[in-house]
Amino acid sequence: MQQMLSAILHSSLIMLVWLGAFFVVFSLLAKISACNPGQALWRKDSLTDITYFFIIPIFTRFVRIFFIAAGAHFLFRASLDDTFAHYLANGYGPLGKLPIWLQAALIILVTDVILYWTHRLFHGKTMWRFHAIHHSPKQVDWLTAYRFHPINLWLTFTLVDILVMFVGFSPEAVAAMAAVNMVYSAMVHANLDWTFGPFKHCFASPVFHRWHHTAQEEGLDKNFAPTFPLIDIVFGTFYMPEARRPEHYGVPGSDIPNSFIGQMIWPFRKKKT
Repeated sequence: MQQMLSAILHSSLIMLVWLGAFFVVFSLLAKISACNPGQALWRKDSLTDITYFFIIPIFTRFVRIFFIAAGAHFLFRASLDDTFAHYLANGYGPLGKLPIWLQAALIILVTDVILYWTHRLFHGKTMWRFHAIHHSPKQVDWLTAYRFHPINLWLTFTLVDILVMFVGFSPEAVAAMAAVNMVYSAMVHANLDWTFGPFKHCFASPVFHRWHHTAQEEGLDKNFAPTFPLIDIVFGTFYMPEARRPEHYGVPGSDIPNSFIGQMIWPFRKKKT
C-alpha cells in the first residue's frame, strides 16, 4: 500500500511539472497567435479539466492491469505467468526486435488508423453520450485534451495501447509514443492559429482539430484523425477551409454539467444528445 501511494505521489509530481510547463508555453503562444482572440486563459471549468488531468490516470493504471490479465486469458489461454510477463515487458517476435524509433513510428501509424475509427464510433448514437463530455467545453484550449470520460478513454486510448503491446511492440516504444501523444494532444487542442501551411494534410494542426470541436454545422463529424489528416481525406471527413476559423464550441442543447462528478454521472442518466 505504501509503495502504491509513493508511486501515485511521484507520478502526481511529474504531472504537476507537465501541467505547469503546458500552462506557461501554451498561454504565451496563445497571446502571440490565437485562433480565437479574446478567449480567456482560465475558464470557469478549467479546474474540472485539471481534475481529469490528475485523477483519471490513477484509475487507468488498474484498468490497464485488467486488460492485460483479460488478454492473457482469452487470447493466450493462459494466466500471466513469468514467461509471458517477460515477453510483455520486453516485447517479442519480429516487432519487438525492431529499433525503438522504428517501433514508435509504426505504433503511431497503426494506432492513428484504429483511433480514427474508434473516434467515429464514439460519435455514433450509442457511444456519443460518453464522448460528448470531451466536446462539452464552450471554449477549447490545451486543457480540453484531458477531458475524457473514463469509459471513452479506456475503450480507446488505453485499450489500443494494450493491443499494440500484445502484438509484440515493446513497452519502451509504447511509452515513448505516449509522451509524444501527450504533448501533441495538448498542442492540437490549444487556442492557436496554426494550420501547418503546406503540411496541413500531413499533420493535425490546432485549426484542424478546432474544426472537429466546433458546434457549427459545417464542422460536425469532421476531422477525426488524431495525428494524420490524410486518413480523413481518404475517408471523406476532412474539413479545414482556408479563410475561415471556427468560432463556436460545445454541445448545443445539452445539459452537461461543468463539475467533474456531474460529468462522470451524466452519460448514465442521459440516453442521447
